[in-house]
Amino acid sequence: MKCSFLSVEGKCSGPYAPFGCISEKCSADKMVSCEFNEQDFYCRKFQRFECIGKANCGSLDEYMAFVNARKFRSQSSK
Repeated sequence: MKCSFLSVEGKCSGPYAPFGCISEKCSADKMVSCEFNEQDFYCRKFQRFECIGKANCGSLDEYMAFVNARKFRSQSSK
């Protein structure tokens, strides 16, 4: 099973971050289907190289808040 949320460390970078991958039990790839998602890494709606999931991309402000919050969490967990 291919997972677009699987990081190089084997952790989930999607809706279940930072837990380990649960493979076929995960429904995250099913949630990603979005008309703006191009090749699982480019968002045509906001013209950014990151898809944050259909549920999180209502506006550009929401998109950037999600990305910034995730960056902050990853930096503070080191």
